[in-house]
Amino acid sequence: MKKLFFLSIFLMGLIHVAQAQVSAGINFQNTRTFITIGTDPDKEFFGEARLGLGRSIGLELVGAYNFVRKSDVNAYVGVGIGLFDHYYNRRDRYYNGTYLVIPVGVLIKPLDNKNFGFLIEAAPVFYDEYGSYLRGGVGVKYTFR
Repeated sequence: MKKLFFLSIFLMGLIHVAQAQVSAGINFQNTRTFITIGTDPDKEFFGEARLGLGRSIGLELVGAYNFVRKSDVNAYVGVGIGLFDHYYNRRDRYYNGTYLVIPVGVLIKPLDNKNFGFLIEAAPVFYDEYGSYLRGGVGVKYTFR
């Protein structure tokens, strides 16, 4: 019930901030693949919902701040919460529960079409009794304007 409450609060905030620009992408991390839907990543603050795929499906809700905003590159740091499951790499298993994630990344837009970009991200992942680890990966993102 608590997870559902936090999810609904986050989604209402995401809809309020979205203002008709929506981004979609796919992130290939060292632990799993994420399909992402979020607000405009060129804004100072943006949010994402990440659907984690693998042996089990999970959800991450992330809010981030762009500390570098240029036409061809954005650099950001954020904080998020993982819901429903997480991957514990030392035991090679998935667990139900919540975890904290702090993504730090760069979105590079080298093409003439500045709606499309390549993503590089690293994120420490913290959870209670299972320990923590550093997750990293690459991805692509497209912003619908």
